[in-house]
Order: sequence, then structure tokens, then C-alpha cells
Amino acid sequence: MAEPAHALRVLTWNLEWFPGGRNGAPKEEQTRRIEEVRDQIRKLNPDILLLQEVNSQAVIEETLQPLGKEWRVAVVSRFMQGNFLSGQQLVIAAKIPADAAWSEPWQRGWAGAPRGYAYASFLVGKRRLGVYCLHLKSNLGNPPENTSKREDAIGQLIAHTESKDERLVKPDALLIGGDFNTDDPDTPAGQSPGERTFSFLRKAGFSWSFEGIEHRDRITCPGKGSYPAACFDYFWTKGLGRPLSSPKAAKASDHLPVVLEISL
Repeated sequence: MAEPAHALRVLTWNLEWFPGGRNGAPKEEQTRRIEEVRDQIRKLNPDILLLQEVNSQAVIEETLQPLGKEWRVAVVSRFMQGNFLSGQQLVIAAKIPADAAWSEPWQRGWAGAPRGYAYASFLVGKRRLGVYCLHLKSNLGNPPENTSKREDAIGQLIAHTESKDERLVKPDALLIGGDFNTDDPDTPAGQSPGERTFSFLRKAGFSWSFEGIEHRDRITCPGKGSYPAACFDYFWTKGLGRPLSSPKAAKASDHLPVVLEISL
């Protein structure tokens, strides 16, 4: 008899220099943002949480602890910025225990991609889900260099999914989520024509969680100043069919949270 499917809700969210929203934010402002993020997580009720731009493990534990003892932080990255820990770390947390978790900076690849990835493995029933959390190079600075750094990072990530890393127990399904800082280059909304980040993932067999959805219905970064409204935050999946995600209204960050329902 086949095992019944297990439904999971996954949320990705760039929290904009969490908890302060900026360097040097006063304690009361940090506390307010922690409460806002906590309330939004409670409302959206995910099973797995992927976060970007988080300052430390301590602040994410402070955020999640009032939501219940089932919440566990699987991994918080420790990427360096020069000689100091970066204030923009990646987090994977979940209501289900991870049986493996780690983070790693990108190798010194051909374009020098910043930061790295966080990974966690979850055994759901009899199937294993591998989850990657990313925050690819922003659009500040030189556009061709930014594009190259994103392509470099995704090339390394795809190679890792296919590697024989002894820590990587082969998953039945894969999910990649986070802030990709780029849109589909083949659509009018694409801000980096010719970028290969999407084509690399598609050729590796991954499905985009906003496939076929009009740009106006998948805005994850509302327009601000000279920056147009953009779709930068989403998921890619493999072995999960073709699930579609949706952005949710929120005020705690300059990015919106994005939710994906999957079934294992």
C-alpha cells in the first residue's frame, strides 16, 4: 500500500538587514521588526522557513521561540565579509527536524560569487527533501559582473546537487528558495537580458515556481525610488511536480514573503 502524501508549506523571505532594517537601528526598532516578522510567520503558518539577510542565530531564535517548541533552527550561515561576519546570513528553520544541515561559501569560481548556500535535509514519511536557501548577487554595481556572479553561484549549486558530497544523502526531491535578484530574462520584465541563471536551472531539470504567472501577479519587491517593481524571490523544485508559489502582503521588509505548497 502506497504511503499517503505529506503536504508542506514552505516560505522564503528576505528580511532586509534583520532585525534592524539598517545598520545602527535602535533597540526599540529592532524589537518592533522582530514582532512584525513573528506575527507574519504565525499568520502564514509555514512548515519550513527560508530567510535571507538575518544578523545572527540569536535573533532568529528570539523570533521563533514564542511560536512554539516545534520550531527548530536547522542552520544559520556564517559568511564572512572581509575579516568580519556578514550581517546578511541565511537561515533554514522548520517545524520538522532536519537530519542534516550545513552552510558553505561559494568556492572561488570564475566570477567570485558572494556569500554561499545553506542546506538542510528533511525526512518526510519515507521520502527525503533536500532544501537549499540562497541570496544571489544584488544589482548594485556593474550589471555584467552581477550577472556573472549569479551564474557562477548557480553553476556551483547545480554541481553540488549532482555531487558525491558524503554529507549529501541523496534526496527524493529538491527545493531551492531565496532571493535570486533576477527575473526570467526571456520575459519583458527581465532586467538582465541574456543572463543564464534561469537556463542553467531549467537544463538541470528544475521547475520555476512562478512559471506562466504574469509579472504583475508575482511582484516580490515593490517599486522604490528608481527601482521598478521586481520579482526576485521564488523557488525552483525538482521531483515535486510543478507547484506554483504566491507572494503575500507584508510590511516588515522591502521584500514580500513568498509561499509554496508542496506534496511529498
